[in-house]
Amino acid sequence: MFLILEPSVVTSPCPLLPAEPASDFSPQVCMRVPTHSAWVPLQVDLSAFVAGDGTLALGALKNRLECCVDEGDTLHDQTEWSDSLVEYDSWLNRRLAIALRGWGDIVKSRGDDPTSLQTLRDMEELAEWACQVLHDRSRYLAVTSSWCPALDEAGSLVMQTKQSRRWGRRWRRALQDVAVRHRNLTTISPWDVFPRDQPADLRYADLLPLTRFADSLAFQRDASIEHWNVNDFRGFHERLAAIVRCHGGAGLVAKQV
Repeated sequence: MFLILEPSVVTSPCPLLPAEPASDFSPQVCMRVPTHSAWVPLQVDLSAFVAGDGTLALGALKNRLECCVDEGDTLHDQTEWSDSLVEYDSWLNRRLAIALRGWGDIVKSRGDDPTSLQTLRDMEELAEWACQVLHDRSRYLAVTSSWCPALDEAGSLVMQTKQSRRWGRRWRRALQDVAVRHRNLTTISPWDVFPRDQPADLRYADLLPLTRFADSLAFQRDASIEHWNVNDFRGFHERLAAIVRCHGGAGLVAKQV
């Protein structure tokens, strides 16, 4: 089971959409989610795009990321949701949970030092780029199709509060600049900083700051922690908790016991 250590929220890459409290757990996306929310889970294994010389096939990766957004958008329209409230959330927010995976595998395959600041910077640059590709694609679909209706709902609330034509004009200009098709896009599991299918080497915990680029944190774990002691386990989660707090509380810090 999971012991919650921090309040959980999911954030949005759109500055017009606030973070939301996440009080439910979804096994489908393996993360904490807002009540009655509808998510389309997808994943991209970034390490699959690393060539033998350690370089990334950025063109192919960009295409895969964009296809994920398109596929997830289509699935929202094709999925038969469990109840009317979830179906309404699908229409309102069009949430995607695109899991960006393979961080530790990339570092290992390149032979990089996971404790090096340069390694972290390289991975952060990749994370920022991947999230921007996803965001840009969602922006493109918002412009060519329509943005998620949650933005219109948020605009109505602003107008009720401000009761000003000037605020209405400002909101409409902001929509043109930052509107997205999907309220949420990315998720990262803190366990994915370790190379998969082997004992978790705590040196790779220095890559935990990568989690701050995601809209939410997930729980997928493919690395063994059987060799960890209590202090290893506590230290890992304390580091993650500090990162979550610095990131404004996004995501979930939990212990699996």
